[in-house]
Amino acid sequence: MIEFEFTDPHHVTAGWAGQPGARTFYVQAADDAQQVTLLLEKEQVRGLAELLTQLLTRVDDGPATDWDRAAMQLRDPLEPQWRAGGLSVGLDPERGRFVIELEELAVIDDVEAEVDPREVRIWADQDQARRLAAHAAEQVEQGRPTCQLCGRPTEPDGDHVCPSTNGHGRLAR
Repeated sequence: MIEFEFTDPHHVTAGWAGQPGARTFYVQAADDAQQVTLLLEKEQVRGLAELLTQLLTRVDDGPATDWDRAAMQLRDPLEPQWRAGGLSVGLDPERGRFVIELEELAVIDDVEAEVDPREVRIWADQDQARRLAAHAAEQVEQGRPTCQLCGRPTEPDGDHVCPSTNGHGRLAR
């Protein structure tokens, strides 16, 4: 069931709130009549960026190299409608638009219950898709630094127990 559809959004973005290591990720869209914010997992935001980038290469266009980062910030109120479970991205060449569909994560307590999850559909133009792909990828990468030996996230000061040291101490960057 489509609860929100943005056919001509003026704001489409992805971002996060919180501290590295405990960030909460969101996708947000707005037009003149409504705004919606959805809660996502970090890997869903990464996947959104990758899928849009792949589709952009089909229309001979790469992701943005520069964009107005301030304009891509999440806007208040930052109250999510729901947590997204399903995410799909497509390209409608006839409309010249990219479509992003986000489906509510349905939690079923009763095995016989039928669930009709809510959906948000966002129709983004090529410029919006290009900026969203680049911005979402950048937002995901703004987390904690990674260890040079194992590639796992470290604490903000660079300290962590590194498996590459075979459990024989802590490694500081």
